[in-house]
Amino acid sequence: MLPIPIGTDRPQRRFPWMNIALIAANVIVYGLSHTLLRQPGRGPAAPAGGITHEWLRFMLIPSDPHLYQFITYQFLHEGLAHIGFNMLFLYVFGNNLNEKLGHAGYLAFYLAGGVFAGCGQMLVSNNPTLGASGSISAVTGLFLVLLPRIHIRLFVWLFVYVDVWEIPSMYFILFKIGQDVFEQFTQGSGVAYMAHISGTAAGILIGILLLATKLVQRDHYDMLAMLNRYRRRQEYRAIVAKGYDPYNPTPGVRERGVTANVMPNTDPRIDSLRAEIARLLRVHDTTGAAQGYLELRAIDPTQVLPAQDQVDVASQLMAARQYAPAAAAYEDYLRVYPTSGAGQQDQIMLMLGLIYARYHRNPQRARELLEKILPSLHNPQEKEMALMELKLLDTAASSP
Repeated sequence: MLPIPIGTDRPQRRFPWMNIALIAANVIVYGLSHTLLRQPGRGPAAPAGGITHEWLRFMLIPSDPHLYQFITYQFLHEGLAHIGFNMLFLYVFGNNLNEKLGHAGYLAFYLAGGVFAGCGQMLVSNNPTLGASGSISAVTGLFLVLLPRIHIRLFVWLFVYVDVWEIPSMYFILFKIGQDVFEQFTQGSGVAYMAHISGTAAGILIGILLLATKLVQRDHYDMLAMLNRYRRRQEYRAIVAKGYDPYNPTPGVRERGVTANVMPNTDPRIDSLRAEIARLLRVHDTTGAAQGYLELRAIDPTQVLPAQDQVDVASQLMAARQYAPAAAAYEDYLRVYPTSGAGQQDQIMLMLGLIYARYHRNPQRARELLEKILPSLHNPQEKEMALMELKLLDTAASSP
């Protein structure tokens, strides 16, 4: 079986100019290094791929390293298969990151990832190194941290069987990491697997640093958000194990403990509706889940769904232009889950501010929300949107 990544399911909102420029630069350098003043490679650093002699000094040579080689080696490739697969991986994983980091940030990260990869390879091998694999491994490591739930489309070919599969990117990347580690410590081939491992580690560490310092926009699909949800699930299971009834939250139930006077639900429809909403969300029927949520609220206005379910239902109500119940659902989320991921909290408060400013008029609450999240918005478009809404609110307030 030969699974080859060919794309992702994340829509591209902006053209990834820098990623395409890096791919073009690699292709151009490959053409020049294999054709310009072509003559047989000489010396111990000559690769089997036939790179011309003038370009050998641009490889990363551990016995005689120069600073420029840590950058130039990233753009040299041995053969068509080498550059072909590298550029395919860069196209699949780099486009979304280019949009996430911006052009300058993405270029700086890409080159830094290649430098770290080269340093790691030099620790275990004295052989000259070339290729973008280390840089691209850093890209996949960062992808694992920032976009682990994005699905990768794989072209699968097994004899006469041909198909396209979609799997979560984290499974594919973790499989690749395991393969690199296995090959490094068992095969000992001419492939620079330690550059792959070092690049991936650099991408993961840089990604965690970017999320922790909020230098990139957080969302509820990144790795830290996933770990936070896992922690909340563990706390929730511990509370349930002590006797908490999740379908009947009462004032007698505390966050980290329960009292003995938990009463059963008074309306049997509540349990069945909550179960049906959960089932509909599992099969991605958000429209049906939102309708079930409205029925649940009609029976008991105090009912709140699990954190991510509450967000999904509120977003569906917003998309359906049911602004009043959407606002109420978002408000319940902020009230019940005040310690959820910061990135998701910011996104929800921004959405709520827009709802109150534009559709479900509540200018005082809109101003409160937008002013609160403005310092933590790092996406230029979102910040501009919040500032524009605040300006419009000021204009409306000053009008007679």
